[in-house]
Amino acid sequence: MKYLEPGSPLMALKWMTALEQCLGWVRRDGRLRIRWVRVDPRPEALTVPGILVTSHEADLVGAPRLLRRLGATELDPDAALPPDFIIPDESEALLTAERETGARRDRWVNEAVEGWAILRELRGHP
Repeated sequence: MKYLEPGSPLMALKWMTALEQCLGWVRRDGRLRIRWVRVDPRPEALTVPGILVTSHEADLVGAPRLLRRLGATELDPDAALPPDFIIPDESEALLTAERETGARRDRWVNEAVEGWAILRELRGHP
């Protein structure tokens, strides 16, 4: 990854834009859940400087066809989410997120981009 290549994930973090990525999906208690990773350069709850790397799961609301749109693959439902990390450097935060969660370098999107795209699809917009 180039240092400040326009449109790169590193550039987004330098400009204080959080990044996220869908890691895949799991079936838990009969429900489909999507697993995400987030890299946030400006978390309100953080009292020390740094980049916060978090992972979480959310219920899939809507058709399972959205999993195909996300390019999501099935993950092991017994695999634990990695702990949260605070990393001082943007580049190291991305590398840590990729190493600890299996995130792919070519799939980072700005905060909420994927969520808005899914919402538009659910509403029937292209």
